[in-house]
Amino acid sequence: MPSSLTGYLDVCNRYEIAGWAIDKNTPDQNLRLLILQDGVVIDEINTDTFRADLIENGRGGHCAFQWFWPEPPPHEGCVIDICNADTRHPLNNTPISIPPLPSALEGCIDLTDRHKIAGWVRDRLNPERTVWLTLHIDGQRIQRIAANRFRHDLREAGLDHGRYGFEHVFIPALNLFTDHSISLTHGTTPFQEPRGLPRTNTLTPDVKHFLSQIFKSTKSEAERQSTLTFLTEQTHALRDSSAADITARAERDSSQRAIRLFEKAEASVRPCILVIDDQAPDPTRDAGSVALLSHIRAMQRLGYDCCFIPSRRPPTEEDNLRLSTLGVTCLMPPIFTGPEEALKRLGDGLEAIYLHRLNNAESYSALSRAFAPTAQLIWSIADLASLRFHRQALCEQRPELTKMAQRLEFRENMCAWLADAVITHSETEAHLLKCNVPTAKTYVVPWDVPLHRRSKTTAPSAPVIAFVAHFAHAPNLDAAKWLVMEILPYLTQHIPTLTCRLIGSAMPHALHMLTGPNVEIIGHVSDIGSALEGVTLCVAPLRFGAGIKGKILEAWSFGLPIIMTPTASEGIVADDHPVLKHSIAGAADAFAQSILKHLKPSVAKAHITAARALLRERFTEENITSAFQPFLPSCEPPTREEVPFDLH
Repeated sequence: MPSSLTGYLDVCNRYEIAGWAIDKNTPDQNLRLLILQDGVVIDEINTDTFRADLIENGRGGHCAFQWFWPEPPPHEGCVIDICNADTRHPLNNTPISIPPLPSALEGCIDLTDRHKIAGWVRDRLNPERTVWLTLHIDGQRIQRIAANRFRHDLREAGLDHGRYGFEHVFIPALNLFTDHSISLTHGTTPFQEPRGLPRTNTLTPDVKHFLSQIFKSTKSEAERQSTLTFLTEQTHALRDSSAADITARAERDSSQRAIRLFEKAEASVRPCILVIDDQAPDPTRDAGSVALLSHIRAMQRLGYDCCFIPSRRPPTEEDNLRLSTLGVTCLMPPIFTGPEEALKRLGDGLEAIYLHRLNNAESYSALSRAFAPTAQLIWSIADLASLRFHRQALCEQRPELTKMAQRLEFRENMCAWLADAVITHSETEAHLLKCNVPTAKTYVVPWDVPLHRRSKTTAPSAPVIAFVAHFAHAPNLDAAKWLVMEILPYLTQHIPTLTCRLIGSAMPHALHMLTGPNVEIIGHVSDIGSALEGVTLCVAPLRFGAGIKGKILEAWSFGLPIIMTPTASEGIVADDHPVLKHSIAGAADAFAQSILKHLKPSVAKAHITAARALLRERFTEENITSAFQPFLPSCEPPTREEVPFDLH
């Protein structure tokens, strides 16, 4: 309805506010007015002041008002409104702005998030005054903020007393799931650019706290059941999404659809192979890790993507980093809690599953068939444990080990029968498997051994022989004891100053007890090349064992001769090799004699020349890659030519 309020605001400045007003419906009554500063009521006044020029307007001229500021208005200016206290109808010529005083602001907004806004501001023309800023959220004026907080950094920067900081906490915090625009003004002048806060689409700490509060507020069993059901569904969805990314499921489906429709595939998809071992491979720990990493590189060269998950020891961030540098995806908790979870999620997206060692083949062959029925099942045996225990039983005269070996042989034969391809490093083991399981598809695939240039160092004054091994392996522990207790005494009779070094991981206390004048215990080293500096010759005095020995290949790769037992040389050196056969000896005295013989430079040089020729012939990346191809063919990118189709 039309307003009956009439009047005029004659004066509005930094000293007073004055004017007149009457209500045309009740011109003889006193009128109450409200004074608003920036929309906030600051006082209430009556229109009862006499003005001679208003006598004809009613009430004998007693319809004016005059109000003085109790304290100066804001430096940045403000907007004044005058309205009827009862009806809130505004006076005719209001609102009126009081202009700001001159200022030159400097400062910045240091922080803007959903909890608070903070920064500093200072007026260079009047450094002693407190600057007031007006906060606006999503275009709505919220309140004024005083920049008078002390900040040590501002005082240290030479800004007078340093009391120019401001901070405003949002209570409650701004909505996480809504876009927000936050701005500050000094009067009507913007201070800095508006800050935008986009809605949250990720699991930030704020969202986690928000969800945590919701979960804590559940009281009834039904609410808890509903919450756990929701969380379980989301967990499954996240794991499925991660598995789809690893196996490129969407790209694979698109490519297969294009092939079915005789269309061109947009891009080639690298097939995925899941590798399972007891723990993440570490080439400084054991030969099994070296072999596994070599095989992974071979599969990558054939065009496959490899992902790895351990079955016994969870991977560490160090393991993840080491594998990622090799281009291998390490499946980490909490998405993949173990091989069972990986097989279940990756299943139909896998081209092959590589199971390393007997326990993993036993545990996951059936699961692999269940969750990935079309995947190629590859078992890499590392070494035939049954053969190793048979030999240990004979060596140590322990009949109980024979029974264990028989049980192991049965388990190995079952795994070989289940696998699509069985990888062994030794021709001897391949022959045994073929005899026991004629239908097994067995392939001999060793690992590549890079040749290192040995740095020239000053020759030691006395010979140094070294035994490098992983001493948690029973054959290596027995070999170290046999070396120190039976072979070394014979050597020191001929060369009293000779030194024997034991180098390797998992060194038990029993070996440390063997330390003596001619025995050095080195233990685990991260750089085997540095550990072998100053070594004259290596030894592999294994009395029992199986598979091929990484310590032999490692010594040759660093240009060192190595003396071996027949067990150690099995699968590497042929019995009739014209040069290397002289470095093989079974008895302690013959082993010592071979060491003494190979301490001669001419004999050692001939040995190294023949050994390195053998490495170049059999243990190269090209040979390993070729050995995989009969059961894991190279993945060539699909051609873009249209598939010919003849209806006749």
